[in-house]
Amino acid sequence: MAAKKLEVLEQESLVIDKVEYLVSAMPATVGLIFLEKYQEAIDSGKADLSQMKQIICKYVSKDNFAITAESFDVTFSRKYGHLQKLYKAVLEYNFADVFQVPDSEE
Repeated sequence: MAAKKLEVLEQESLVIDKVEYLVSAMPATVGLIFLEKYQEAIDSGKADLSQMKQIICKYVSKDNFAITAESFDVTFSRKYGHLQKLYKAVLEYNFADVFQVPDSEE
């Protein structure tokens, strides 16, 4: 019986305002559901704030520790601009092909 290869989601280190975070990729099914639900908000530049917290807590870690619902409030207190940059970077990481502007035809 052949061993089954373990599939692991990609991760990437992102630096936001000189702070390093480790971001994990969303599983494809989760990403599709997210896009279906939030595509209009993403396109308009508006963020669902409760969704922002959920995404950061689920897919981002800092200093080798997961960001939890409890640590979120301490980590990002008075850092709302930083938090928005991080959220945008997480979305760009997960949906790079969605955010790419197609080359203009000349």
